[in-house]
Amino acid sequence: MTGLLESGHRSDHRIGIGLPKDSFKDVQKHLAKMRSKVEAIPFDDARSLVVALKHGEIDGSVRGTLSSAKALDALKDAFSVKQVMRAAILEDVRGRQFILTPVGIDEGADRASRLKLVEATLSYFSRLGWDPDIGVLSKGRPEDWGRSQEIELSLKDGEWLVDKLKREGKKAEHFSILLEDAVAKSDLVVAPDGVSGNLIFRAMHFIGGGKAFGAPVVNIPQVFVDTSRAKCDFGESVLLAAGLVQASVAYRGER
Repeated sequence: MTGLLESGHRSDHRIGIGLPKDSFKDVQKHLAKMRSKVEAIPFDDARSLVVALKHGEIDGSVRGTLSSAKALDALKDAFSVKQVMRAAILEDVRGRQFILTPVGIDEGADRASRLKLVEATLSYFSRLGWDPDIGVLSKGRPEDWGRSQEIELSLKDGEWLVDKLKREGKKAEHFSILLEDAVAKSDLVVAPDGVSGNLIFRAMHFIGGGKAFGAPVVNIPQVFVDTSRAKCDFGESVLLAAGLVQASVAYRGER
């Protein structure tokens, strides 16, 4: 993340962000203090932000405080995707950085959709040269088998997902419900479903003191970084978006 933020800091990309003008002043102050070349541009409407991104009027975008539902609908329409897939980049209180997915409450509802989400996440971050170790979570330990049908199904799904990923040549491990072990040993943590992932994100960031850099959308060609409306400082999210744009430019050049 340090290298990614530094890359964004050195770039001169135009990054749109959904913020009212009063809040936007804080982002400008953050970028000015860091002497960043990034040009941040405020938008007060989700559709306008996404259309500007689609047509290349801006290089990347950050949701900011705009409505999540409206932003997701605009992305689906503009990029012709049925489901918007996101992966959050987090840092725990010990400084351990990792990717968490799914984080949207309507994402990863079944094992097949979780597999597609993991595959899209791996493909997206491969442009950065990242090859993450994957930690898969479920809703119980193996010894909890028989306590409920929901737990049994979750354990089966976790094992199935790990097996599929290993068959694809990926390094994956099933950590059951042991989130603490998954975060300590994995670069990409896969929650049992989107609701669980969203709760993990909120507990770690808003209560546990961890950092949340943003959640890039991993199944569209342009850079769109999703953020929580409750976030206080969007400066790093703007730099993250700029860094991802810079990585995409370099990746296309190499290819």
